[in-house]
Amino acid sequence: MKYKYRNITVPYRVNNNKTPYMYYIYNDKEYTDLNKLFTDFLGSYLTYHYELKGKEKEVHNLSEVVEAVVKNPEDFKIPKKYQEEYSEDEYKYIFTLQKKILNKNLKLEAPAEEEFNHRLSDFGNKKLYNFYKEMFEKYKNVEMPKKVHSDTYNADYYVVAGRVYEDIFGALGEVYLNDIYYQFGGTKNPNNRTHSHAHNFEDLINMVFLDNSKFKIHVFQRQFYSNQELEFLSKLSDKLKKMKFHSAERKQNIDVEEYFYLKDNKKYIRLFFHNIKYYLADREYQKEVLKSHKK
Repeated sequence: MKYKYRNITVPYRVNNNKTPYMYYIYNDKEYTDLNKLFTDFLGSYLTYHYELKGKEKEVHNLSEVVEAVVKNPEDFKIPKKYQEEYSEDEYKYIFTLQKKILNKNLKLEAPAEEEFNHRLSDFGNKKLYNFYKEMFEKYKNVEMPKKVHSDTYNADYYVVAGRVYEDIFGALGEVYLNDIYYQFGGTKNPNNRTHSHAHNFEDLINMVFLDNSKFKIHVFQRQFYSNQELEFLSKLSDKLKKMKFHSAERKQNIDVEEYFYLKDNKKYIRLFFHNIKYYLADREYQKEVLKSHKK
């Protein structure tokens, strides 16, 4: 583990451009499993039950439930006594997915390209480039999300049409044009368009870390969550407040602009230096964010 990641006391999500996955660091440990992370940090986690061939199963991540539906649609069932563990939107997403699989109504929206036409510069890392190229060649004919293991990174991924995803929700997006919706923030007016949202609970959690002081679920937004999810998010937010944690904020917003293919040399140079300014500002911002996770 790099020295800069030592002594982190508030979970910090690492976006490493040298690996095809993201992970959290907390107390000098790396976590790819959110259940383990929040068991250690919060002493709390989510629980989802379902039945498979009449046998009751318990998991702590919604993606595992969805994976069970994809693998065993004929034998999958959520007993009525456990439906309250799921939000209305989550339950509808799962039920509709199961129905479409059984009726063979899922269709690949964007078939695989004939060849892997990316450049090494798209990834900036030869190992990563070779990984995506190998996965494309091996799984370009896969038309339904499939879970595979990579020995290169010792991690599991989901593939479809040669494309690689960290989670099953991303892979399902290739064949199933439905999303789970978690709305939060904005004003108390339901008709106001200032609200934010996420389609993945892990992304939602990261948003809590990024802006805990402003994270809020209004009364009308509670419909997008189950009671256990609301309690979990409340516990997380309360703990961060007790720790007086506040993630760093950007001091200025600078948008990066594409300049690589401009024929106008003057404009090319102007945007080139503009982007240097962006990258330097972003690097300082990321340093401040990391520092804020060391309480």
